[in-house]
Amino acid sequence: MKNIRLLLTLAGCSLLGTTVYAHDKSAPLNDDQKAFLSQYEAVRAALAADDLAATKKAAAAIPTQPKTPLKEPLTEEQQDRQAKFAGLVKKIATADSLKTARAEFKALSKRAIHYAEGKEGYFVANCPMVEGGEGDWVQTSKKISNPYFGKSMLTCGSIK
Repeated sequence: MKNIRLLLTLAGCSLLGTTVYAHDKSAPLNDDQKAFLSQYEAVRAALAADDLAATKKAAAAIPTQPKTPLKEPLTEEQQDRQAKFAGLVKKIATADSLKTARAEFKALSKRAIHYAEGKEGYFVANCPMVEGGEGDWVQTSKKISNPYFGKSMLTCGSIK
């Protein structure tokens, strides 16, 4: 159990490098953020296609090792945040249903929006039909492709 917890913490910590550099919205995306957004898009597209196997495969490929070395050691709060993020990614990668994967995708989308908002080539979309007003996501096309409802309501939503 300790080894699993340690591995999740290390995986999460390694991704914090992407969070640490993300606070300046005017800065260009770094390699870690681009890698995350690329895999996020694969997860989003798989959910929009109602393909659980592809969703799980794409989530499992979300990078856990930063290419960019950290400038400072992580604080305990940052380590906790990253451990939670690693757990979130694992939940999607091991989801037993599209419903479960889509529920976890909401939290993943918050990180994607944080990175991509205002960046060229990324579009923040919203579906008002998603419960709780949490129907935001990022996509790389202006043509709506809804990951929360898939084929049943593929074009529900709009670019923000």
